[in-house]
Amino acid sequence: MKLIKILFLICLILIFIFIYSLNASEINITANKMEVFESEGVVMFTGKVFGVREDFKVWCDRMYVYYTTTQEGKKKINKIIALGKVIIEKGKWKAYAGKAVYFKNQEKLVLEETPKVWHDKNLVEGDIVIIYFNEDKSEVLAKNQGRVRASVYFK
Repeated sequence: MKLIKILFLICLILIFIFIYSLNASEINITANKMEVFESEGVVMFTGKVFGVREDFKVWCDRMYVYYTTTQEGKKKINKIIALGKVIIEKGKWKAYAGKAVYFKNQEKLVLEETPKVWHDKNLVEGDIVIIYFNEDKSEVLAKNQGRVRASVYFK
């Protein structure tokens, strides 16, 4: 019994070290379960996932954090994929979608699977919504015969 407790504590410490090496000041994630696939450079979070980095917040069912390891041994996040009932908030932006892919280096967010995005009171809907946070702009795309929808409020 004592050995099981010691092994549990060691595993817990290793998980905290791994999350810290991802640079905990950049992103903090809570979930029901976490799996690390070191050889593939991915961490998978499942079950009531919540992630926060500065003013960027995401809620979802599953999250995949892709990273690379620098020569100094530090982890650098490249991309984050959120799946299932995705809710995202960043500053004046709020979004709902079935899938979201965040490209960290480009500060670009691609939303798919019935995305709805608000900026203040303004709402856009389409098949794909792309938000460029560095440029404070977005694109809404329609597939096949689909249409883009927008509700825009003017002062």
